[in-house]
Amino acid sequence: MDEISNDPKRRIYLWTAPRSLATVFTKCMSFVEGVQIIKESITTAHVVGPEGTAAQNGDFQKAFPVGDEANPSIPEPKAAKLDLAFDTSKASFQWVKEMLESPFPGKSFVFAHDQAFSLRSNYGNLPRVFRHTFLIRNPYRLFPSWKTAIVKLMPLFIDKPFADMPEILVPAKFGYGELYDLMVHVKEKLGQSPIVIDADDLQANPASVLRQYCHLLGVEFKESMLQWEAGDGVTSTWIIDKSALQGNNMAEGGYYENAFKSTEFYPPKELPSREQIDHVLLPVIDQCMPIYEKMYSMRIRP
Repeated sequence: MDEISNDPKRRIYLWTAPRSLATVFTKCMSFVEGVQIIKESITTAHVVGPEGTAAQNGDFQKAFPVGDEANPSIPEPKAAKLDLAFDTSKASFQWVKEMLESPFPGKSFVFAHDQAFSLRSNYGNLPRVFRHTFLIRNPYRLFPSWKTAIVKLMPLFIDKPFADMPEILVPAKFGYGELYDLMVHVKEKLGQSPIVIDADDLQANPASVLRQYCHLLGVEFKESMLQWEAGDGVTSTWIIDKSALQGNNMAEGGYYENAFKSTEFYPPKELPSREQIDHVLLPVIDQCMPIYEKMYSMRIRP
């Protein structure tokens, strides 16, 4: 096997809940020399692959392209080319696992990102020989952003309580429980000390957080990682499901739009108060806050 395959420091996985700044973090890592980015391949298997949950939800099927034939009413991705994009029809959990474990000639390391809930708590779907890392975000920031993204793409859910959203959109443990469960598995079964980044810390102190993150993973940190070009052209080098980028163009300000427009990590805005939060989100925020605080206590300190 190649050097990448044998060394977990050469294969890095970033796990998140939705709306955790993972795409801008992935974009940042895209400019590290010798990297191969793999974006949300397990999430693709979970949602729209052959074993995906999309087929069980008619509303989702109407809104999103599923399968090999893209919805002609949705614009093509803006990236100039997608040489490494894969067909949704291939994306079974087993195919994705084998792809993640495969050699990548000419690459120094692999950086993959996925949503933890996409594993369906079946850790047999985890690829071998990866160093698992975690990006978390305060629930007071995450849930308003998540609901906005859902409603923007699927307006029929505008009046639906967040806790009653279909599981294809909102998992049973609201993303936090699934992320923490995976963190426990990684620590207790794989023997890895969790490497955790908080999104606010990353935005407020990107140089300090990234330098420590890279050091722990054996990746050379460079000041050039702190700034990059605006646009989605970098996605032409990603291994990603084409329909994910196509879905980003479904509405003004798609779910990746802010990340693609970014040129650096912008300082975090002031944390909203409870009074500023949609009251329907408060029960799930309160449920997830203790889990977030457990993960937060393990984070890299700026």
